Amino acid sequence: MEVDCVKSGEITLAAMVERCSVVPSATPCSEIDEAFGGEWDGSSVLVTDRDGAVGLLGRASFLSKMAGRYGYGRSLWGRQPVGAVATWGVPVVHPSTTIVQAAALIVDSVEGYRDLPVVDDEGKPFGIVRPVVLMRALADQTALRAATDQLTGVASRARFMEELALRVAALDETPGVVIVAFLDLDRLKPVNDLFGHTLGDALLRSVAGRLAGAIRQKDLLGRLGGDEFAVVTSVKPASEAHLQAVALAFGEKLRISLTHRDKTLPTRAESRASIGVALTSVALMDAEPLLSAAAEPLYAAKVAGGDRVRLGGLTAAQGRAVPTEDLSLSYQPVVDVRTGRVTAIEALLRIRGDDGLLSFPAERMQQAVRAGSTLALDLWVLSRACADMARWEAAQVHTPPRVNVNLAPQSVCEPGFARDFLTAIDASGLARDRVCIELSEYAGVDDLVRATPQLVTLTKAGVGLALDDMGATLGALRLLGSVLPIDCVKVDRSIVEGCGLGLAFDGEMLALVTRLAERFSIDVVAEGVETRQEDAAVRRNGIHQIQGFLHSVPLVESDLLVFLADRLVTSEKVLH
Repeated sequence: MEVDCVKSGEITLAAMVERCSVVPSATPCSEIDEAFGGEWDGSSVLVTDRDGAVGLLGRASFLSKMAGRYGYGRSLWGRQPVGAVATWGVPVVHPSTTIVQAAALIVDSVEGYRDLPVVDDEGKPFGIVRPVVLMRALADQTALRAATDQLTGVASRARFMEELALRVAALDETPGVVIVAFLDLDRLKPVNDLFGHTLGDALLRSVAGRLAGAIRQKDLLGRLGGDEFAVVTSVKPASEAHLQAVALAFGEKLRISLTHRDKTLPTRAESRASIGVALTSVALMDAEPLLSAAAEPLYAAKVAGGDRVRLGGLTAAQGRAVPTEDLSLSYQPVVDVRTGRVTAIEALLRIRGDDGLLSFPAERMQQAVRAGSTLALDLWVLSRACADMARWEAAQVHTPPRVNVNLAPQSVCEPGFARDFLTAIDASGLARDRVCIELSEYAGVDDLVRATPQLVTLTKAGVGLALDDMGATLGALRLLGSVLPIDCVKVDRSIVEGCGLGLAFDGEMLALVTRLAERFSIDVVAEGVETRQEDAAVRRNGIHQIQGFLHSVPLVESDLLVFLADRLVTSEKVLH
């Protein structure tokens, strides 16, 4: 058996080949025995037959045979040809064979793993590769691949984040400053669309090469994914003003490196980059906040037209703060249409404009995402909502059984969010079982599963969990009835709207969610109900808890309290 193909970028056997003796198969075993006792110190000898076949003679197994069970081995085998004791039909490799291919050919025999015979381009044997050497090389290659981006050859995201974490953690013992530059190419998509992905990949490799040429040996360049790169460097402590100048100069040096044309690429296949820079002199337990702090100025650089550098501020462990002075809450009731009772209210974040009008704070929420501060924003909403509920109760105002607060998809990945949520609830004085956390399906199944231990902590403390946007991506359906402790699902507006229009797929989806919820004793809420047709459709499917403009728009506090009082009167009339 012979293997002779080479995969691009693979490590081959060339540097691992050990030369060894090659003898004809007719050579007497006594000569081999004498040579092993003297001049030969290798682990194997190669044996050749007249037809060109290659055999393998392992030193340990041969000497054992020559010794014999009772010491008569040499008298029995001394005159026999070595071909009689050699192993034939073993895999044969070339110096150009890759270590991955070679590892698949190692044979496990009663003597253990055998050496692999190596032949030259003419098929003549001249050496062997020992299994222990091969397996060490394979382990080294596997580790290298995990730490290296296969397309560009720079550090992988995992390797980069590991190094970044080590550097920021080391600031606790060694004073200094860690600077991160976060880069995003301005034109990769147009290059892919115009020239194809092959040239797009060439652009990424070219960018990696030019960036690598612009940094010091002790800096680390990584590709985080797609067209995103990052560089981390460490500098000595200095005044904040000086550090900001150093950080900007660092980012500018990287930007300029990409302005130098790569003559192997068409002019229109080039791309500049938007760069965000952030720095810290404070030891952090997690490196993500520092990278997030660099992501915000990167976004600002891209919005400003690209091909420029923007600086973020000094970051601390909690990430950068998002302004909340102009934020407020509105509340949208969830109504049980059978009784008219309000079963819950959802706290909705709003921003107050200069004209005093409230609107959805899309930009502020994106700012929190870019700054890595979604959890801080979620905690602000939770604290405010719980404080409102506690204040209404103290004033003996009728309040619904629970208040629902959203947990942003990014916050699900934050360590310790369950502890922070419970601390905020307890600080308000509201009972924990009066709070329900809404998890967005957009968080992704994997992130929700990883967060399960923290979510279980919340439910054991009495906090409810609702899965929001159910049906928007279909991915979270399999979480129903799983270890994820959900007690309520909220059907997405898109499904409700389709049911109201009589669309068959949305009708089947609504029926499926309802059946699964009944199967696992989970409450169902239809959200975004805006028309009587939609209301009728969800009722036909057995859903009676409804949230949407048809029953109530989001309300400010004064309007909410009036609505709750009216609904209390209405529900009492229905019951009597």
